[in-house]
Amino acid sequence: MRVIGSLLALSAFLVMLPCSGQETPATAGFLVWENDSRFNTDRYYTNGIQFVSRSTEDDRSALTRRWLGTACRLFGCGDARFLFSQHSLGQLMYTPGDITVAAPQPLDRPWAGLLYVERQWLLLAPDGASITTLTAQAGVTGRLSLAEPAQKLFHRILDRPRPQGWDHQVGNTLAVLVSVERRSAWPGLSGDLVGDVQLRTAGHWRLALGRIMSYAAGGVSVTIGKNLPPVAPAPPGIVNRLGPLDTICLRRWVQCTLVLGAEARGVAYNLFLEGRPWKDDPGVKPRRWVGELSAGLRLDFPGTRGREHGPWFAQLRAIRRSAEFRAPLPVPRHTVASLTLGTDF
Repeated sequence: MRVIGSLLALSAFLVMLPCSGQETPATAGFLVWENDSRFNTDRYYTNGIQFVSRSTEDDRSALTRRWLGTACRLFGCGDARFLFSQHSLGQLMYTPGDITVAAPQPLDRPWAGLLYVERQWLLLAPDGASITTLTAQAGVTGRLSLAEPAQKLFHRILDRPRPQGWDHQVGNTLAVLVSVERRSAWPGLSGDLVGDVQLRTAGHWRLALGRIMSYAAGGVSVTIGKNLPPVAPAPPGIVNRLGPLDTICLRRWVQCTLVLGAEARGVAYNLFLEGRPWKDDPGVKPRRWVGELSAGLRLDFPGTRGREHGPWFAQLRAIRRSAEFRAPLPVPRHTVASLTLGTDF
């Protein structure tokens, strides 16, 4: 428990670490919105929104470098070079299958929300064949997450059914998380398809520990496009190029990249399903093994480049996730749509 407590304290500490001053950082900004309404549902993981600022300037303070160096000695990224850092602010919402019921629903997914800040550091291996992502996240759950007023306002504006059961949500707590992910190219399953169209296959693993959730995950992704980096898919916001347009789309004003993915996850703890430890929170029995499939399309618009910013991009994804908890009645799989919009500055 002392080790876990130290890691959780480190997460909150890393989020607050100062950066050394840089007057003109090169940044990318984007918005990520995830919602299940595109698939005619309003349940489970029903909404997520994230505002992101990403900097390619290495503005890490000496203290940050020491912490990241310690982590990289553990996870084999000590010789990797800094790629970029990322600052995020976001909110997540979870609800049961029927949001119009005001009474407790002990056999369905609990109401829960999270309001969080997050910092990430991405490091690229010397051969360019792997990217390591170190993440520290800290946030609040319960009424402090503001998920209840946010959902009610959204439903009022769009004239949707009013959510009735937020009085039975997972309670207030400081929720923190630290994680590491390694994404590596698989050259044996990569190559050229037709003409300049390329196929890139990459595998990844991820470890996460915290009061939000603790899990281990592994998966694979396949990317089809042109001018692809060795490790694909590249994170949003770093592939806006200055060169001539070269696209697999049928229209010359847009550049397209297709991404397919699969992931399996072994879950030791999930706050949004089990509630806070030793508290009288609503909760259900989680499934310890969860899988998901995803399909995405990234669209870059080179003609939108301006004097103060790079070209705009949009990224569309659909994520299909297996049942995450057990109940007397069958728990359906769940599908969420994700939209990312952004540009660089």
